[in-house]
Amino acid sequence: MAVPVMAQQMASVDLAGIRNMRHHINGINVSGFYHVNHKLSCGIEMNRFFKATQQVNEENVEMSAWDFDLNFHYLLPFSKKLKWYPICGISHTSENERNPATGVTVYERCWSFNTGAGMLLSLGKWSPHMEYLFTWGPINQQFLLAGISYEIAWGKEK
Repeated sequence: MAVPVMAQQMASVDLAGIRNMRHHINGINVSGFYHVNHKLSCGIEMNRFFKATQQVNEENVEMSAWDFDLNFHYLLPFSKKLKWYPICGISHTSENERNPATGVTVYERCWSFNTGAGMLLSLGKWSPHMEYLFTWGPINQQFLLAGISYEIAWGKEK
């Protein structure tokens, strides 16, 4: 994709808390997005879900996971500062379930298709945001995310 040399270019870095609604585990989301224009952005996201003990089939199991996503957002304005965006993309999930009593660990890995929506409040370079995401694949999952973005611009403004 060619981008004119004199056009403004923008990227953002995001940090958020994320909740896996399937396993009820919390994690952190770190991402970087390239803003193709003022509406379309694409980015890579990394989610780390921290170890949590849960009861599965009357046994305690320690669960944790990693997700790596490639997502696209398309900003649609509600008002001058409030915007919502549909989300689509792909993700790769690696889940670990470890039974401390037996020492057995079960690994699950899969690819999924992401859909969802988000809302952000544009406050200059800073943007608090919230997202709901559903992944379609061998492991259907739902996620809630809340965080903040910081935009970095270079080039000329039109």
